[in-house]
Amino acid sequence: MLRRVLSGVERSYLIRSWIIGICFLALMIFASTQGKNSFPIPAILYFIVCTILFPFSKLVWDELKALMMGNNIIFMNILILYPLKLFINALLWSFAPFIAVLGIGYIWFRTREV
Repeated sequence: MLRRVLSGVERSYLIRSWIIGICFLALMIFASTQGKNSFPIPAILYFIVCTILFPFSKLVWDELKALMMGNNIIFMNILILYPLKLFINALLWSFAPFIAVLGIGYIWFRTREV
């Protein structure tokens, strides 16, 4: 099952998404080490799960975006685009365990043999 899901996504897409997820994980661990209060162990484990599942939640967003926009290109100010992309990726990362279920299901049905 794992091989089928992982082979349904391009390797470069997975690696790029995991790098983004690791950056968010590092940011959260860094935030945890600052100050008196640190995140509890279950929160750190949740962040690790978010990082592992992030490519599949990002896949859901990218597929929905492709469905809505098609092959259209939108030009946008970079001062708006990058914070927006950061915000969207942060949301996708933080809710990855819930959104990734849709992405894994999509890959599962897309790669099934008919």
